[in-house]
Amino acid sequence: MADNKRQSVVGKVATPNLKTGGVATKDVGDADSNLYKAVGSRIKITCAPNNNVLEGTLFTACNTTNAIAINTAPAPPNPSASLSSQPGDYHIIPFAHILSFEIIGLGERGQQTNAGFDSAVPNIAKVDMAALMAREEQTIREMKKKDEQKGKGVSREAQDIFDAVSRTLPAEWHQQDIVVNQAVLIKPPYTLDSIKAPAGKEQSVIQVRKIMERHFQKRAAATPRKGG
Repeated sequence: MADNKRQSVVGKVATPNLKTGGVATKDVGDADSNLYKAVGSRIKITCAPNNNVLEGTLFTACNTTNAIAINTAPAPPNPSASLSSQPGDYHIIPFAHILSFEIIGLGERGQQTNAGFDSAVPNIAKVDMAALMAREEQTIREMKKKDEQKGKGVSREAQDIFDAVSRTLPAEWHQQDIVVNQAVLIKPPYTLDSIKAPAGKEQSVIQVRKIMERHFQKRAAATPRKGG
């Protein structure tokens, strides 16, 4: 009876869309599709572009991201072991890369009659979209800040001086000038004599000068001497 049941399931796989070279989107992504209902089952899937074959447990099929996640870790020796106890080796595959798939084993599912996420094992938690958007915004801010820390059209030595100063004091680029503490300027050619500041900013000048002196000392110590 188990064999008959398996053959019945295998016969309900999605039909490849020969025109697009993959499984039709309506067959894969819709909530009522066979692949969506196969969440929790063991499947074998062939993927573009190199006809790679993956075999494992279908963790999820998402019609929002148009992708599936498959756990290719070997099935536990004990068939009755819970899927949630299996080790994970997950692969994310876009629907567009799926050439064909077949269900090769009935997976563990919850007792609910609903297909898809609600009865998948292990349980699939709801995605916190607000947290994802906050993380994305933070990443963008960090990327912009990192880009602002790179001088445009300056030498490697000028960038090294900027990096050395900015590790201690707030610094930014204004064209090819380094602005420190919104007051002190380090102008090309970025020597000690290039430090400029208005009256009343003498203390900031002293701080910048000390940082640059240490930088030049470290650079001199790291430079091999000619002639031994």
